Amino acid sequence: MARPRTPTAILDARGAFRKDPQRRRDGEPEVREPIGAMPGYFDESQKVAWKQIINQAPMGVLTEADTGAVEMASILMAEMRTDWGNFTVGKIGRLQALLGQFGMTPSERARLNIAKPKDDNPFDDF
Repeated sequence: MARPRTPTAILDARGAFRKDPQRRRDGEPEVREPIGAMPGYFDESQKVAWKQIINQAPMGVLTEADTGAVEMASILMAEMRTDWGNFTVGKIGRLQALLGQFGMTPSERARLNIAKPKDDNPFDDF
């Protein structure tokens, strides 16, 4: 399996384009909106899973574009908890992959590079 592309914003922050500015990829989508609302059709166990994923994901990782993936992970997590005996290996693998993509495993969290919010310094205006 090929290595996933590093987002342009991360490459830019690392200074990758200083030497070769022609390698900059233009037009990469940027999502600024926070995660969308929980689906209305969720049962109680799915709601608990949704809230847990949202609360435990590293700050700044999940956006509105991830709503569908979080929905899928919530459904799988709720099913795992309510019917473990019939939860297949394929579903375990898919849930583990989704949680990893959300930065919810130690190794994936170590790979994250999230911009820290800028401190409001009252002396910046001077």
